[in-house]
Amino acid sequence: MISIFLHSLVLTMHSVNVLTINGEFENEVDLVRVVEDAKSHFPSETWAEIRYLGKLRLEHDIKIALSKDTHKRSFGALLSEKLIKRINKVKDSDGLMSLILGVTPDPIVAMHYFLDGGSFKRVLYLVHDYVTEKVGIVSLFRVRENDSTRVVAHGLGHNRGLRHHMKPIDLMYSELLKTSMLQVEGFCKVCRNKLESDINEVARKLEE
Repeated sequence: MISIFLHSLVLTMHSVNVLTINGEFENEVDLVRVVEDAKSHFPSETWAEIRYLGKLRLEHDIKIALSKDTHKRSFGALLSEKLIKRINKVKDSDGLMSLILGVTPDPIVAMHYFLDGGSFKRVLYLVHDYVTEKVGIVSLFRVRENDSTRVVAHGLGHNRGLRHHMKPIDLMYSELLKTSMLQVEGFCKVCRNKLESDINEVARKLEE
């Protein structure tokens, strides 16, 4: 009975299916390692494994320039909505049930349109993470190496139902990239209780 229960628990544990997007070969190894490191912030029962699916090579959708870039350079960027659709196609074609996470060193931007004085205007803003229950994207564009793991862990936290903190309490801080000092370098007690509660709920249902 115990062995059957443990086997069932393993089958219900989530996996993270990693898809690297663009970048050179060295980036692939580095990006997967970042996801592995981010996983270490979670209870060990949260995910069964990290699976590397391969690389997706995409043409950039748009050129962007950053207002704070003194060199006035332009960068090829991916549009978040189109990127999510592309990753969903991979997910559907492979029949994946668990999270598929696209990680890229390229900038990802979202477009927002608003009405101003009778005409529509467009605003672009950088997206570093957008992760739902089944699909996610993470951009490490201009993210410092020591912050990469934090950004991925933040996104994975959203995947497990964690919400933002408005203060720099832990990795779910809404302005994570604007501070290097958190009260907890990981997840706070409230967040960990949520993560562990979900795991215990799965175990309880399996016992029924």
